[in-house]
Formats: sequence, C-alpha cells, structure tokens
Amino acid sequence: MEASLVALDLEGRRPVDWVEMDRTRYWPQQWRKASEALAEARQALERCEVRVSSEDPKYCYDERKAVEKAKRRLALTEEKTQATKRWKVEMRKQHEAFEVQIAKARQYLETDLARAIAALDRKLEALGRYAEAGEVQGPKSNVQG
Repeated sequence: MEASLVALDLEGRRPVDWVEMDRTRYWPQQWRKASEALAEARQALERCEVRVSSEDPKYCYDERKAVEKAKRRLALTEEKTQATKRWKVEMRKQHEAFEVQIAKARQYLETDLARAIAALDRKLEALGRYAEAGEVQGPKSNVQG
C-alpha cells in the first residue's frame, strides 16, 4: 500500500513539475523568439516601404501580413506566460491539497486500519469463546415431557 501512495504522490507531482519547470521556461523563450520575429518583420516592412512605391496596389502586402502574424504570436506568448504564472500558483495549491489527502490515507493505513484489524481480531476471539462456551454446555432441549 505504501508503494501505491508513493506512486500517487509522484504522479501528482508530474503536472506541477511540468508547469513549474518546463512551461515557465518555454513561454518566456517563445516570447523572446516572437519579439525577435516581430522586430525582423518590422524591418522587412520598412525596407519594402523604402523600396516600393506607395502607388503599387500590392504595396508590401506580404510584409504587412508578416508583421500582423508576428504581433499575434507575441500576444499569444504573453498570454501563455501570464497563464503559466497563474497556473503555477494554482497547481501548487492543488498539489498541496492532494498531499494532505495522501497523508490522511497513509495515516489511515498505518494507524486506523491497524486498530480496526485489532478490534476485529478481538471480536473474532470473543465470538470463538462464545461458540466454544455454547458447545461445552451442550444443546438445550425444548422438548417437554
């Protein structure tokens, strides 16, 4: 049983570790990459605007789209970074509550269950003595004569 509780505790830690260690590094890295991509897209748009006449109907269309896409990616990474911070706190709180439940189960298995088994053993012995006492006295006859 103890091994099962340890396994449960370890499984409960996995999502917490994933958020605290993996995601808290991943999204800030993605934010930096998105920020760099936005800067590059803006530079490409500026180069295009200098090079192309504003009278052209396709006036730097691809570059403008790249800037918009980079802005959306940057906004997404900002949202995910903030969400990761919120989830980090929430996951920690939920895991602590889970650890309390595991501790209660462990205490039950270590103390309460042992007491319950001992109580059942005592009752079984008492029932055994009662059954033996009934056999020694013999069956009582209800026949009237």
